[in-house]
Amino acid sequence: MKAGALPIADRGLAVIDNLDDLDNDVMGALTEPMEQQQITISKASIHESVNTRVGVLAAGSPKYGRFDQYEPIGDQLDVDNQSLTLFDLVFTVTDNPNPETDKRTADHVLDINQVGELREVGADPDPAESVDAPVETQIIQKHIATARHLHPVLTDEAKDHITEFYVDLRSKGADEDAPVPVTARKLEALVRLSEASARIRLSETVEGEDAERATEIVESCLKDIGIDPDTGQFDADVVETGSAESQREQIKNITSLIADIEQEYEEGAPVDDVLDRAGEIGMDPGKAEVEIEKLRTKGKVYEPKQGHLRTSDYGTR
Repeated sequence: MKAGALPIADRGLAVIDNLDDLDNDVMGALTEPMEQQQITISKASIHESVNTRVGVLAAGSPKYGRFDQYEPIGDQLDVDNQSLTLFDLVFTVTDNPNPETDKRTADHVLDINQVGELREVGADPDPAESVDAPVETQIIQKHIATARHLHPVLTDEAKDHITEFYVDLRSKGADEDAPVPVTARKLEALVRLSEASARIRLSETVEGEDAERATEIVESCLKDIGIDPDTGQFDADVVETGSAESQREQIKNITSLIADIEQEYEEGAPVDDVLDRAGEIGMDPGKAEVEIEKLRTKGKVYEPKQGHLRTSDYGTR
């Protein structure tokens, strides 16, 4: 029996590229090691638990090549939403044109190529200016090695700041119709991030500044991927289930409208009629057309005849 990537990376960092290309079995296998920090092996006469005390850094690509800020993150990544919740932080990396940063990128790439070409012809050029690091690699390695052996303890100041942030954020979902902004899982993430901030300072206590840094990062993450594009509110369901509460309500309403109209026609609900009556559920025709296409893709509705719709449970009601 051979150890896999996560046991080998115990007490270190595991990097997964092309997360969206992993099959469901592999994604499902990540749950135990990431949540429990161990893997249970039951094979033949072997019954063991292997430590996987490891941080996981993963990258994936959106289905359509680019992220759309007006669509929930779950609809754009070919990754199970439950697997996304295993990560403390999720960010979208977008390629936005910017003359200043584009010039720095071009200078860096071309400088490296130029130095490499000169070395190939026997020259001994100075390292490219763009690759000069402000801190030597060995110093960074020693710093990280020292930080890993620290186990910082939360101070009352840090606890109070995390509690205040969590309660304040949750209070935004106190109204009956408001979405739940975050779940209790995010509390554990805040503690881990606060401890990481203390370690990087080589501190044995988690101070208020560490908690503040952690809450700022989490808030930035939520603004990036945890906002309902229709309401502009924080909604934990955007990541937890792949769609915001308001979007699920829209899907439910358009499905009910189609079900009502299909009862009036033998060949199903005419698409034009559905679009004309979309205003009854507070939806404009353009948005209704988008939602109908999503229902088609998910198999919730189908076309018994061109231009007509039926819900998939028609005849069972």
